[in-house]
Amino acid sequence: NYFNYNYPQPKSKRFNLTYEYTDCPWNKDAKLLMLGVQAKDVEKEPNSNLVFLIDVSGSMYSRDKLPLVVESLKKLTDEMTKNDRISIVTYSGQEKVIVTGARGNMKNCIAELADTLEASGCTNGEAGINMAYDIASRYYIKGGSNRVILATDGDLNVGISSPTELSKFIAAKRDTGVYLTVLGFG
Repeated sequence: NYFNYNYPQPKSKRFNLTYEYTDCPWNKDAKLLMLGVQAKDVEKEPNSNLVFLIDVSGSMYSRDKLPLVVESLKKLTDEMTKNDRISIVTYSGQEKVIVTGARGNMKNCIAELADTLEASGCTNGEAGINMAYDIASRYYIKGGSNRVILATDGDLNVGISSPTELSKFIAAKRDTGVYLTVLGFG
């Protein structure tokens, strides 16, 4: 969160909960509850191996989808260092590797490549997911943050598409130390 609420650091747990419960000033029949969560501060951020798996299917065409993904990617790379790795894989009718294992300080190169992305085609996520995990494994950073970041506007409609199949697939990959984050756009 942007604001510092000065919540106490956890001593023995991974996080602390802080709460306040009070009467609602504008509705005498209601109560207000504020919950605050404070995780332990990390002394040093681990190096990151991030594989951006970007949906470039036709449905990603609108301004609040693919263009927003590209701008978000550019902002994130501003925080990366030469010890971090960034890869970009796209999928629609086919998967495509845009860049693999680029150092985090190659911000201009990554931004220029991201600017070339265009939306068209169907949504074949399975091939893209497999490729993204292969790349994440190739550049795996021991003790680091190894993650596939899926940026999409919705369901997969070609290849693995059922929630049950996807859950099994992702759970098996999690056991390798590569995790998945899904970001919804639009």
